[in-house]
Amino acid sequence: MFWIVYLVSSIFICLSLARISTKYFYEIFFLMLIFFITPAQIEVSLSEYAPSIFTFIFNVIFENNYSIRVLRPLFLSIPIGFFSIVIYLFIKRKFF
Repeated sequence: MFWIVYLVSSIFICLSLARISTKYFYEIFFLMLIFFITPAQIEVSLSEYAPSIFTFIFNVIFENNYSIRVLRPLFLSIPIGFFSIVIYLFIKRKFF
């Protein structure tokens, strides 16, 4: 239930933020959605997941844990997202 509510609210926030630029609406929406939705394991021994960026902020503020272990999935998904956008823009420019 938590993930459904979080997914819907993340899409709404990403749509709101992407409306800032009409030229790059889809690109901003896609990157912000990746930023908000990328999950990370809370602890190594458990299989519970939480949003990566908010888990990192929680660890820094409340637990004084400065490990970037929870940001690893984000470090993988953001470059893949940029690469996907570049491929999309290249194909769009060549064929359409």
